[in-house]
Amino acid sequence: MWNFVLAADNAQQGGAAFPSWAMWVILGVMVVGLLLMTIIPNRRKQKEYQKMQDEIRVGTRIMTIGRLIGTVVRKYDNDTLEVDIGTPGNPVVITINRDAIGINLDAQEAARAAQAAKKNGTPAESTPAEGNVENTEAAIASEESAIAELNESKDEPKEEKKKNKQEDDAI
Repeated sequence: MWNFVLAADNAQQGGAAFPSWAMWVILGVMVVGLLLMTIIPNRRKQKEYQKMQDEIRVGTRIMTIGRLIGTVVRKYDNDTLEVDIGTPGNPVVITINRDAIGINLDAQEAARAAQAAKKNGTPAESTPAEGNVENTEAAIASEESAIAELNESKDEPKEEKKKNKQEDDAI
């Protein structure tokens, strides 16, 4: 870039002939190139986000931009959704705007399964994103059992500490 500036300076001083407008053309091409490199990927992301929004149905598992994970219970015409973020025994239903959806977890699982199937050369299994309610319920049940096991494992050290403290008090 500095070479062009120096060349333009030489041209004005009577040196080698380098048109002064060429520097402005090069600068303009660079600005247009930078603009295109920022606009095109942004449009692609916007299309992917719109596709994700269109795939949301009742029963779809989602993650909000606030990292709340739940299942869509009801859709309204005014771009709001009711999402159950509670457990089956204790449902907690919240109302959110469609723009608050960060990730469609069912679509993400389907994409991972398709990618794994493509890698392994086996056909992809049916996923909750395809509307299979049994798989959705099974996924939720397995998720809940994993959470319950995690909570139990967290409680065990507390109980051991209590027993040790009682033994220390007895001594």
